[in-house]
Amino acid sequence: MINDPVRKIKKIVAIIFYALSIPILYAQDPGDFRKGAIKSRLSVAPVMSFYKNHPEHTVDTKAKGGFCASYKSEILLGRKVSFIVGIEYFNQGLTFRGYYSAPGNTYLFDKTFAYTHDVRMQEIQMPIGFKKAFNYEKDNFYTPYYFGGVGARYLFKSYYVIINDSTENVVYDGKGSMEFEHHVVAKAINAFAYGGLGAQYNLRTSGKAIFIDLTYKYGISRLHYEGYQKSNNLNIKESHFSFSIGLKF
Repeated sequence: MINDPVRKIKKIVAIIFYALSIPILYAQDPGDFRKGAIKSRLSVAPVMSFYKNHPEHTVDTKAKGGFCASYKSEILLGRKVSFIVGIEYFNQGLTFRGYYSAPGNTYLFDKTFAYTHDVRMQEIQMPIGFKKAFNYEKDNFYTPYYFGGVGARYLFKSYYVIINDSTENVVYDGKGSMEFEHHVVAKAINAFAYGGLGAQYNLRTSGKAIFIDLTYKYGISRLHYEGYQKSNNLNIKESHFSFSIGLKF
């Protein structure tokens, strides 16, 4: 349906992606450091995640390895200040031991935690923020900086594997329905805040730079996990560290 909020969000993401691609299609001189100049930033990063699960219904919650990749536009507002907007693919996962209620049944909270839940999630994020440098990159080979902001996130895919630990039988292996405890427009949409430190090596002859960023992200709303056919009812808090390397041009 036209009014389906998820389809609307997909259209918005497509429009933003197209808008962000304009600096690449009509690239400016990388050596241009005038106010209003636009730089492009491409980066990839491993992700280290932290989860806080329900203390009575789960045990042994552990993060799985994650990763992200992003494209951002950096708009120069002054000699040391920039506005940054972009789009990012974010992949995260976790495992935990807990309960499982088969469709039409209930479970007893007997602290056996007899099932292992393996969860993997993919999302599109749209960060918006500011970057403040400690020196003027045009005049220096190295530029340290800090940054921060907020962003929107859309959980577009999740995958669950649920295993009975005593029998090792897989009770479910398939598509998940991860969403947020609190949401905006649709259940799979919410926000995050982020901040971090970075440094770049400036290729002064070309105006390009190689950079590294250490970023901390904090999910505004907890994740909501219902397992398979509402076998569970868990709200999971999450935050993340990423260490990215990229090219600015």
